[in-house]
Amino acid sequence: MKRNERVGSVRRRVPRCPRVSVIIAAHNAENHIVRAIESVLNQGFEDLELLAVDCASRDRTRSLCERFAERDIRVEALCIEDESCVAGRRAALASARGEYVLFLDQNDWFSPDYLDCVVSAMASHGALLAIPEISIDAEQADGARVSTTISHETCFWDQPEAFRRGASALIESGVLAFIAGKLFVRERLQELERPSLEGDVDQSVMVSYVRDLDCAVAVEGARYHLTVAPAPARPAYDPTQFARSAHEFEVLEQLYDDWGLLDDDEAMRPIYRRHLRDVTRCIVNAALGTGRISSAERRQRVQDMVDAPATRRCVQSLEACSHEFGIMYSPIARRSAMACCMGARIQDIVDRALTPLGAAASARGI
Repeated sequence: MKRNERVGSVRRRVPRCPRVSVIIAAHNAENHIVRAIESVLNQGFEDLELLAVDCASRDRTRSLCERFAERDIRVEALCIEDESCVAGRRAALASARGEYVLFLDQNDWFSPDYLDCVVSAMASHGALLAIPEISIDAEQADGARVSTTISHETCFWDQPEAFRRGASALIESGVLAFIAGKLFVRERLQELERPSLEGDVDQSVMVSYVRDLDCAVAVEGARYHLTVAPAPARPAYDPTQFARSAHEFEVLEQLYDDWGLLDDDEAMRPIYRRHLRDVTRCIVNAALGTGRISSAERRQRVQDMVDAPATRRCVQSLEACSHEFGIMYSPIARRSAMACCMGARIQDIVDRALTPLGAAASARGI
């Protein structure tokens, strides 16, 4: 990654270290970046710096970030010659000075009292991680907005064992699948081994951060608004989707092995449920996704999915709650690729009719 100097005459003008550093890395985000930045600057909590990084955009993203930096001393505009927002986050994290740091994705936004809630909870409990509620906001093709919330009561874990057992539900819901919206201790985050740019970087960072975590807080009422694009009528076939899902499951199994919980059915069951739902989405994509792939190849891809050792472990563990997976559990359990492909058509219709957020949210790891 090659990093530029600070943009033009926009320099850091706040002499003291702020309590919180907010990082937005953006690429071609002119349609959303203003809302994201304003949601930070309009917070009741003001002891912050905002590092807005333009990642080689070809639209007005850079100029919009510069405009905010010229108007508000809390904003610093940076730019890098790399389109990767991961690289942009790294550049900003290296410059961050806050006691705490959090990331806001370019399409997302904070509720007005978000920072007050998470900072207060973090400080009062002496926690190393604050986890907000997530509002998933999707724009439909007809312009309508559909939202759902992943909510929880405020909960503080002050022992490693307590957090590790509580993490299972957060992982299953997808809240711990991405770093955006979480409040981290900056120095602890900066000390992590730098993850590769390959694979799921968010998961790599989250797993590394929580591996030895001994105190965290989930904050009720702190709302992070995660925006998802409308799901296409028929997504393209993704030949790498199952491999990514399998890798995520492998990483989580290793984490729970490190925690000594791999043989704990109660702790692992939410992890198995998440993976089996991912496998179902992969089957639907392989069976119905658009692309130049023959019916025979589709069935073979599905067969490989249902035969995978991780899938078999999930099926065995979840037999008692098989009803949660509707029509797809039985053909997966029977290893019938043909029945899975038939079931995928029905599952796709049901998902689109009853859960319009599902297909779009899955792209963000929810």
